[in-house]
Amino acid sequence: MTVSELDKQIKPNMRGAYLFYGEEEYLKLRYREKMRAVLLEDESLAPFNHSIITDITRLAGEVEILPMMADRRLVEVEDVNFAKLNKDTLEALVSLLEKPEDTVVLFFTREGEFSAGTAKKPSELFKKLSAVVNIVEFSKQAPNRLATWAAKHFASHGTFAEGDVCHALIERCGTDMNVLANEIAKLAAYALSLGETKIRRDMIPIVVTAYRESGAFDFVNAIMDGNTSYAFALFTDMKRRREKPVEIAAAISRVISELRLVKTYADAGLSLAEMMAATKMKEYSIKLRLNALRGRTAAELDRAVELCYETDLK
Repeated sequence: MTVSELDKQIKPNMRGAYLFYGEEEYLKLRYREKMRAVLLEDESLAPFNHSIITDITRLAGEVEILPMMADRRLVEVEDVNFAKLNKDTLEALVSLLEKPEDTVVLFFTREGEFSAGTAKKPSELFKKLSAVVNIVEFSKQAPNRLATWAAKHFASHGTFAEGDVCHALIERCGTDMNVLANEIAKLAAYALSLGETKIRRDMIPIVVTAYRESGAFDFVNAIMDGNTSYAFALFTDMKRRREKPVEIAAAISRVISELRLVKTYADAGLSLAEMMAATKMKEYSIKLRLNALRGRTAAELDRAVELCYETDLK
């Protein structure tokens, strides 16, 4: 099911089960909010007609509960790794989802929790669930569609921007809609503070932070370089993208441990070739770490390794 098709189905009398997956967190969250607003219109009754669960074994009991003074209940299921469901659990889930009449079930997944395969070769999981679940992919949006969306978003802030300005914003910020929404709000506030409603292209470099989608490589380099402020900015971005804490901690532990190891060999007088043989690291990687070690003491690195160890245990 496409997002457009989902949009047409979100009504007070909607029924069935839906599964949201894909990279675009902004749209997933907005459509979840839209479903809540439509199905839980009476806020006084919302606590009786809305449940959020993280244990899929509780779903059968939730589906049996009748809505109170409303047509539908909404049950949201979060943090379920479908790839790890055993065969019996999956079959029971499919059987359960064939029955609900008065309950709308929303499976809200994050990256890595659901694999649909491809259009030509869908996964077995997709094939089984699609028989009873409306599966909606929220993929990254193309620049042209984002530009149209950005123009509407500017309008919602009481401003307007022409197409070339919207494209210039996307070029500077990237395609993440959460980032774009924040920068649009900043630009609109700036323009209105000047008594203007039109967003000009020359406002962008004044207000908007240049953004490049970051990854583990950038994070590791920031830690290695001792660039604390940038490391925390990347850490905040990774949390926003809901990257797993264990993986973030592992990236930190690895780079700290490698720095301590290289320092040990360097202090022992090993040559670059000997360090490469001992660590199995490339020449370029060792040189980067040697450069990052300038001004760092063994005691400082030992303390960092100890903190990584304590965090890993926790």
